[in-house]
Amino acid sequence: VLCYELAGRMFVLEKTFSFEAMHQLVGHDGKCARAHGHSYKVTLEIRGPVVEDGPKRNMVVDFADVSAAVRGMVGEFLDHRSLNETLGSDSPTAEYIAFWVFAYLRKDVKGLAAVRVEETNSTRVEYRPEAGGALEYAIVDGVLRRTCGNGNGHAPS
Repeated sequence: VLCYELAGRMFVLEKTFSFEAMHQLVGHDGKCARAHGHSYKVTLEIRGPVVEDGPKRNMVVDFADVSAAVRGMVGEFLDHRSLNETLGSDSPTAEYIAFWVFAYLRKDVKGLAAVRVEETNSTRVEYRPEAGGALEYAIVDGVLRRTCGNGNGHAPS
């Protein structure tokens, strides 16, 4: 009989999704100033201990639950969209997208630790917040808004 104990151990999980989108970096001093597209790949890093009982026993999170949280975001704001329009930025860089995705998913994906965005096979960026880093921002109608430090994750009315 194999004896094992997962309780109390920390795990790192990754879930990757992809989408096609266009953007334009207004004011950029290179070719990215022109409208162009990418086949983006985004990887979520999730950290935490396993659930000790119930239907999710021995899981940190259920990958199906992560997929469900991501699906609506990708369909509404990212896939086959103009990121300048849907993300409300005139310069939706890979850095901006990583931060935006983190701010959007942080409440729905328990243990979300980092977001990695790949624009091409050789270019990627990772957003990994410092303590409280993304907590001052929320997504309101697709737009990243500062919450003025109210700490509740919602933009002020």
